[in-house]
Amino acid sequence: MDLVQVDLSVVIILLLVWSLYFILKRSFFDPINRILEERDLAINGAQKESLQKGKELEEKSRIYQEKLNTARLEVYNQQEVLRTEGLNERTQIIHKAREESEDIIQSTKKELQGQVVNVKKDLESELTPIADGIVKAILR
Repeated sequence: MDLVQVDLSVVIILLLVWSLYFILKRSFFDPINRILEERDLAINGAQKESLQKGKELEEKSRIYQEKLNTARLEVYNQQEVLRTEGLNERTQIIHKAREESEDIIQSTKKELQGQVVNVKKDLESELTPIADGIVKAILR
């Protein structure tokens, strides 16, 4: 059996390859990998921050819309209350004006009736001399 003889050059080449590997790993691949990881973290961090800010914005927008809707509802309720109060006040004013106009009409009717009575009395008192004058005029 022929044993494979290991040549010293093979061992040296293997040692050089392994040493080159470790040197390149430490001086080249590790810094590049670290830079790539930092860049990835920065990009992903910015994306995560952007997503977080987007969620915060959506939440603030939702809260704003809720407050806006609540404020609108309050304004509509206040408008309805004011409208109802205005209608009630208008109804009271109209009712009061009708009562006052009825009172004025009644007092005017009484005044007119009194004037009619006075005019009738005046006419009756004047009627007798006029009738006597007509009778005298006819009889002459």
